[in-house]
Amino acid sequence: MSKKIINNLFGYAASEGAGRLVIENRPDQIAFDYHFADGAKQSFGLPKKLEKNLMDSLRQILKIAPGELTTKKYCKIYDKNYQLAFYLSILPDRLGEKIVINIINRQEKLLRLKQLGWQTTELNLVEQALKWRSGLVLISSPIGQGKTATLLALLQELNRPEINIYFLEKGSRQKIPGLNYLESNNKNWEKILSHDCEIIAVEEISDDDTFKNAFRAASTGRLVLATINANSSWEVLLKVLKLSLPLKLKLNSLRMILNQRVVKLKRSKNKKINGRQEIGLFEVLPLTSTLKQFIIDKRHDPSKKKFWEKLAQLVIKSGFRPLTEDLKKKIKEGLLDKEDYL
Repeated sequence: MSKKIINNLFGYAASEGAGRLVIENRPDQIAFDYHFADGAKQSFGLPKKLEKNLMDSLRQILKIAPGELTTKKYCKIYDKNYQLAFYLSILPDRLGEKIVINIINRQEKLLRLKQLGWQTTELNLVEQALKWRSGLVLISSPIGQGKTATLLALLQELNRPEINIYFLEKGSRQKIPGLNYLESNNKNWEKILSHDCEIIAVEEISDDDTFKNAFRAASTGRLVLATINANSSWEVLLKVLKLSLPLKLKLNSLRMILNQRVVKLKRSKNKKINGRQEIGLFEVLPLTSTLKQFIIDKRHDPSKKKFWEKLAQLVIKSGFRPLTEDLKKKIKEGLLDKEDYL
């Protein structure tokens, strides 16, 4: 009976797309809390009298010795109806023990560019950028805000048998067939710069050497797409201006900055809206000739607040729409809960 209950517990997690299952003893019951990516939680309880048999069966299935505590042990469960891979932690608790199961989503699909949440104007700018044959496109966000997903979506649009694409990665789990994957280091940069390739993708610019290599590659007739950690388009631009390379080389190579966030879709009775719990917010800053000339003009000092104020006025006048505009539009369209952003 206990094994059937456990099978149902894991089957529910798999069918509903739960990201985490927490099992703990409470004074009157055994509690099961399912946590979902959109912040929702579903809870169940079983009678306290089932505790020992249930926990013994669970340990047996997961091959954990009686009384053993563990942290982040990798486990797999196979059933005719589902498969689950997860990290298991068994921790001491005031009423016995607490079991935390963090589920690994092995069936996560790569999203296409049009599935990310772009507004039409910004999407048109990005699609136009994909027709370029040289230059640097920087994709920015804070950590965990979807920039790698955007990079992969852009690469899917570009990926064709006749185009040679190198991907310098930091350990991305998702692979696109047809790309050449290498670890991101100076040795591999030298390798691909000496080879005939049209497109270079960089999973993360985390140091000046990688940043400089991206600019050098972009200045030699290659299209370079790279992610970088930053809170705004302006922060990315500041990083560019501080980089110790000739200013004209940087401005001639940098074509566009894409800045983004990931936000939760509006809750519904169905936890997944067409299989999605999140959507992107985006802003696109093209490096136009007017913007470049403003930066080159020696009358403007990037270390001064006035420089950035004038720069913001200039790009907004040219049609730039910040993330806040995308947020407002998605709230108006009913995709997001207004209460979450008050």
